[in-house]
Amino acid sequence: MELIEVSTEGFRNLSIEGLRFGGSVNLILGANGAGKTSLLEAAVVLGNLRSFRDPSLRRAVRHGRASFRITGRIRSADRELRLQLVFETGPPPTRHLRLDGQELSVDQYLQLFPVFAVTGPDRELITGGPDERRALLDRYVFLLRPAHIEDLRVYRRTLRQRNAALGAGAGDGELTAWEAQLAAAAARLVSARVAGARALAANFDSVYAALAGAGTPPVMVEYRGDPWCDAENTPEKVEETYRRRYNETRARDRQTGFTVDGPHRHDLSLRTHGRGVRYVLSTGQAKVVAAALRLATLAEIEKERQDRFPVIVDDVDAELDHGALNRLVKHLGDKRQLFLSSTSDGTPAAGGWRARRLWLENGACVRQEAEIDE
Repeated sequence: MELIEVSTEGFRNLSIEGLRFGGSVNLILGANGAGKTSLLEAAVVLGNLRSFRDPSLRRAVRHGRASFRITGRIRSADRELRLQLVFETGPPPTRHLRLDGQELSVDQYLQLFPVFAVTGPDRELITGGPDERRALLDRYVFLLRPAHIEDLRVYRRTLRQRNAALGAGAGDGELTAWEAQLAAAAARLVSARVAGARALAANFDSVYAALAGAGTPPVMVEYRGDPWCDAENTPEKVEETYRRRYNETRARDRQTGFTVDGPHRHDLSLRTHGRGVRYVLSTGQAKVVAAALRLATLAEIEKERQDRFPVIVDDVDAELDHGALNRLVKHLGDKRQLFLSSTSDGTPAAGGWRARRLWLENGACVRQEAEIDE
């Protein structure tokens, strides 16, 4: 699957209309502030409906505008698709998602064109709290099992309802009813995440081995749930364990005013030599681990879907040294679409493969070269 053309209107500083990309390596070049990262961000937002720069799409709307539009032509194995996202600031903010002019739901749209990005903010996967790691795991499971997004919604909604009942001093009968629903939703989430994390860990080992340089410490990836629950149990047993736990901890949760235990507190654990990687790895090593984690999700999704998806690496000069970049592109191979951004014309199309160069100034593409042999 490839992004063959993109147009934007009102998105940051971009002035892009019908900009075409090559099917292999695309080098996005220009000075700082030229719009390189914004162009890559537009591609990611088009496919994933979220930015790697800012959680609020409202801040991606150009100053003085009330909306932005991103349109892309996508080539899949057997046809071309036209995707369009229109975001309006509101209030309330709204999104219009279209495939070949037809409106789609969020769930349908997100399955169409997943984009995988290796960017600076990925350091939060290593140094930050569990939220970003849970989000990565949940997106990965959703792309393999679309029903997962509805399971997430049900769990979050039921969690809010139990928390509201706790805060309102609801009786035991009402809380028992919410706890039964919450335990069932928790079991579905945990079971799906554990299966996903197991496959992710296996892929991570091979991807990390391909990307890491000599002397890089080993890293273990595993799902970390509640210590009192055997997440490897059957969904029925996990559900029963949670139902009992919520009943047993009801008095504590009344005092705190919220539900302490459950999948909303779980983590994707990254450890080396028995310690969290954030305390051991250098900055450069952490970037490689984060990249390997992203690309491990890609490997399983491509295996399941029998297709290849675009990969974006923003600001390669800052994020990866020359050796790591070469290893990354070698691992990805020359049969997929790859986007690299750089301030330097001398940035190599690593691996010696064909590349298309695009130069940006003030948010517009001012020059490009067709694919050439490097």
